[in-house]
Amino acid sequence: MRKRFWAILAIWAGMLVLSACIGRYFLSPAEILEILLGNPPTKTAASVFWSIRFPRVVLTAVSGGALALAGMVFQTVFANPLVSPDVLGVTSGCSVGAVFALLFLPGWMMPFCAFAAGIFVVMFALWLASFVRHNRVLGLVLAGIVVGSASSAVLMLLKFLADPERQLASIEYWLMGSFQNVSGWEQTAAVTVLTLPAALLLYGSRFRIKLLSLGDEQAQSLGIRPGLVRLLAVGCSTVLVAAVVSAAGVVSWIGLLAPHILRLCGEKDITKSIGGCFFTGGILLMAADLCARALSTVEIPVSIFTSLFGAVFLCGLLLRTEKQKGGQG
Repeated sequence: MRKRFWAILAIWAGMLVLSACIGRYFLSPAEILEILLGNPPTKTAASVFWSIRFPRVVLTAVSGGALALAGMVFQTVFANPLVSPDVLGVTSGCSVGAVFALLFLPGWMMPFCAFAAGIFVVMFALWLASFVRHNRVLGLVLAGIVVGSASSAVLMLLKFLADPERQLASIEYWLMGSFQNVSGWEQTAAVTVLTLPAALLLYGSRFRIKLLSLGDEQAQSLGIRPGLVRLLAVGCSTVLVAAVVSAAGVVSWIGLLAPHILRLCGEKDITKSIGGCFFTGGILLMAADLCARALSTVEIPVSIFTSLFGAVFLCGLLLRTEKQKGGQG
């Protein structure tokens, strides 16, 4: 397990360096080292690195880790490997809150509105799922479909109310997910400030969260309060998603992909894989963002690539499962 974690960390560090190098203004590793040592080759190179490139890379790495961690927590809490912030409606709920703030409130209200809407959507989805008592997985999937559809309807209404000349195009692009507007350290600092305490709380509660996967009755017999732990886990995970949505828009699939990749590598215990999950999410989102800004002269929305990664991964997973069944047959 420790070797696997250090391998993931090495890949994450390599992707961090690669992302810092590649862009419209290329910076070699040697130039980056000179900038970090306080002896930049040119003022332009130093300005590009400190004001644009490095803040964006850090924000992408933190955002990917936050989404991956939220996905792992949701899957553990609800004992369902198909649950993610996207499937359960958290992302769409946070998007509604963020777009509402974007249209009608000051900009600094966006993270708070995204969090409030995300929490409301999760609670509503759990309430709906409680009516399907014979099949918990089916109940969660159906509840996710309901709240996702309702959130989409509200989003369409908000876009209808938006000014088509000044607001609508920016909302549409923002909903596709992008780190293009990151400039300076303000957004990176804000997301990190929101993400770090929530991630630390989840890490400190990882053993209690793991017990929830055993069922409420057994978890209660082991000395924990399932309702309180679930509320803490869901609240912290929603903070993680809301922080990313408020800064970069909707970034799909990372919360579902990263935990599954770790499981394929043999990591099935949340108490041992939180760090690995965080860095795996960072690797995936840094790779997607690198493709988004390096494959074309015009920046492509990052969710196009995360969705493509997800489709390719699921196709590979289906083929692998079918091959294993054929081998057993």
